[in-house]
Amino acid sequence: MIFKRHPKLVSSVTGTIIFLITSVGDPSFAASPAPTPRLPKVSCRIEVDDAHISTSILRHRRVLEIKINAKSICNVRQEHVTLTLEIYKIGRVSNYLIKHVETNPALPTSSGLLVRIQDATVTCANSTPSSYFGIAYSRAYIQGKWQFAGRTRSVHNAMLACGN
Repeated sequence: MIFKRHPKLVSSVTGTIIFLITSVGDPSFAASPAPTPRLPKVSCRIEVDDAHISTSILRHRRVLEIKINAKSICNVRQEHVTLTLEIYKIGRVSNYLIKHVETNPALPTSSGLLVRIQDATVTCANSTPSSYFGIAYSRAYIQGKWQFAGRTRSVHNAMLACGN
């Protein structure tokens, strides 16, 4: 009843109660550890180039070979990356796996912001036109956890004068 008779006393007492609640608060908050630093949000992707005839191999070794490149790109350091690239030939009934290439996770080139496969080639047996595409996927150790990237396909089927 005292609060109804003295409005100044009511606001003074209310302000004090609010101050005590916010300053004392829950005792568990006072003992909580310092906030952990936020790690950058991981943004990684795999890119698979379209199949093409390797002009440098043709120029230097005079051999006709198809080539597909793949990259694992991440905005944070990725370690022990196993980037896998599979080269497929499109067949009449089904697609045929003709090459399987993996990076070695123990090598220094399999860590960093960018991990590449640039040496996946298939030698042409003849000049019969055939279509090819690539699929890549990876496994990497990122920020203390194993992360897996799903199968990513090259954008286009490439029709090349390269039969197998």
